Amino acid sequence: MAPLHFNHFQGSKVRLAAPCPEDCMRLSRFTDDYGYLRNLDTDIAVPLTPDETGSSSVRRDNGFEFSLRTLEDNRYIGFTALYRIEWNNRSARLAIAIGDEKDRGKGYGSDALALIMRYGFHELNLNRIALEVIEYNETAMQAYLKAGFQVEGRQRSAVLRDGRHYDLISMSILAEEWSKQTELPLSFQSTRANVSNETSVNIKPFQRAAAVSASTSGDASEPLPTTSENTTVQPRIGVGAVIVNDRREVLLVWRNREPEQFTWSIPGGKIDPYESAETAVIREIKEEVDLDIAIDRLLCTAETIQPDQQEHWISLLYSTRMISGIARNLEEGGAIGEIGWFPLDDLPSPLACFAVPGLDAVKKMYFGE
Repeated sequence: MAPLHFNHFQGSKVRLAAPCPEDCMRLSRFTDDYGYLRNLDTDIAVPLTPDETGSSSVRRDNGFEFSLRTLEDNRYIGFTALYRIEWNNRSARLAIAIGDEKDRGKGYGSDALALIMRYGFHELNLNRIALEVIEYNETAMQAYLKAGFQVEGRQRSAVLRDGRHYDLISMSILAEEWSKQTELPLSFQSTRANVSNETSVNIKPFQRAAAVSASTSGDASEPLPTTSENTTVQPRIGVGAVIVNDRREVLLVWRNREPEQFTWSIPGGKIDPYESAETAVIREIKEEVDLDIAIDRLLCTAETIQPDQQEHWISLLYSTRMISGIARNLEEGGAIGEIGWFPLDDLPSPLACFAVPGLDAVKKMYFGE
């Protein structure tokens, strides 16, 4: 049987390319942006010359650096790198940057992040990829959490900006965690005893469920359900939006991945740590289908329990309306496939179980059923 080859250099929006001298000139112009430098790292902010930005080689010291180019017009938009690689420990650090503000919020960064992670775990056979992000860079933090990174800890008051100290957040993702989230294979198994069972920090059950990206083992007096593989399973908190237009059509998305793979569902996602449910649903809809929405009311809660998939979700479903934007898939090639508007009285099938209570509630609002 012929092997299946992934194109590790190309995603749905961007590709990884070898740096060239012209890229150094563009990267130098990015450093004229003070905000760009303030999010890039913790060093002193200073504009750089083209010679100071780097070389035209992919292999640099103990790492690999790529230019990011758009598939649409082959335009240079930034860079990503796996650096400080420890081959004996199979670990590396990750850096990624989109230079121009007009290129942010278009899905380029998420696509590039997915690409460089797949390159690291499949091509370089890494087991761990780590990074650090300054606590005020909330956009980057949310992107990393959504990609599967977990918060490991924080370096208190490690960054001084404009007379105020900020914490530096340490995050990482392991190969097995990435494989489970993306459903892509690994050729090895981690020797870590329990990948998803982090050190107990003695927080309440509700807080444990909300802390999706930093799961804990819980209090010893209150054991959690486990699978046959002795992996701790914790309920996760999600949100969903029933978006109805003026024609009484609802926006549905096709699920490419678990949970509820190969079904039509309402758009939504998980609540990030310390994020309110209403903030989460507005953010998720913007990140998935590029719509700005307003919340009308909380419709209901929905529960998805799939022991075979080790999934247990409790979701808050909202009735919402569009404020601006045109629905488009910002996660093409990822969790979402086709998207479309469907009449409330003529919905496609199969529907995701999680979406049904919200859709039924909205039907009652419009049709009194």
